[in-house]
Amino acid sequence: MKVLVVGAGSIGRRHASNLAGLGQEIIVADVRPEALESISHVATATYRSLDEALAAAASWERPAAAVVCTYSNDHVPAALACARAGLHLFIEKPLALSMEGVDELIAETERRGLVSMVGCNMRFHPAVQALREGLAGLGRPLWADLEFGYYLPFAKPDPKASYMANRALGGNLIFDDMHELDLATWLVGEVAEVFCARAILDDVVVDTEDSVDMLLRFASGANGRVHMDYLQHGYSRSTKIVCERGTVSWDFAAGRVGIVSVDEPVWEWRPVEVEIIYDKMYVDELEHFARCVAEGLPTMNPLEGSLAALRLAVAADRSATSGLWEVV
Repeated sequence: MKVLVVGAGSIGRRHASNLAGLGQEIIVADVRPEALESISHVATATYRSLDEALAAAASWERPAAAVVCTYSNDHVPAALACARAGLHLFIEKPLALSMEGVDELIAETERRGLVSMVGCNMRFHPAVQALREGLAGLGRPLWADLEFGYYLPFAKPDPKASYMANRALGGNLIFDDMHELDLATWLVGEVAEVFCARAILDDVVVDTEDSVDMLLRFASGANGRVHMDYLQHGYSRSTKIVCERGTVSWDFAAGRVGIVSVDEPVWEWRPVEVEIIYDKMYVDELEHFARCVAEGLPTMNPLEGSLAALRLAVAADRSATSGLWEVV
């Protein structure tokens, strides 16, 4: 299958290399010559514009797909152009920074019968899969706590030049860390209301927040909280979900998943070595997408399925400005 990778930044290069490793033929579009050069070793063709790439795609044998890895504020326009060209869609998270154009994009994919998927690689982490399995039989979720943080300069040598630090380039921590919001809605359920506070506490960013705290009221009646930041000097990610009959917990840094219940009131922990499987999450999600395209099946996170997390992010962004609880 031919796959058009739109955007040759770090995540675009990762997806292109992984798709090539899965035996897919890679075509890349990016306006930057240096970006195209960095990915040329895995691409059979490169284009300086999306329009040129889509003109070539008109002659491709179907099925064919696009992997959208542009800046976050350009995902929907690029995806819509690819959908109109009849390409199945894998869109890197976040799907968008607002709801503008999302309904049109969904309608276009449905009208053309296209397979779609919003990339949330953390769903393919074995610890997350263990959490989901562990929740079975524990009853209704009552409370959830999700946390993520790392020091931006460790990931980006020139952090203030990164889109993550610049709102004009689509940077916004609430949307950049869509993983926690996706996990909250996937593991616990849809959120009815959110209160969000954000701040710039250090000088690692330009004009995007580097610290975010949310309180959640789930539609089920459960409560929750989410913290995310660019400040912690050691990579941190954790999830705890308390249910009627037990609790599940994951500590990324400690590399372990645990469960305790009213039937087994002593924590049972198992190790999860993240370094071994980090890139495998990305490979697994693309392999899942390619298989769904080949078999004409829905993916585990189609456009419609990703809306619960996106609506939560949009409402949280609104709450951070209004200072009020916002309906999701």
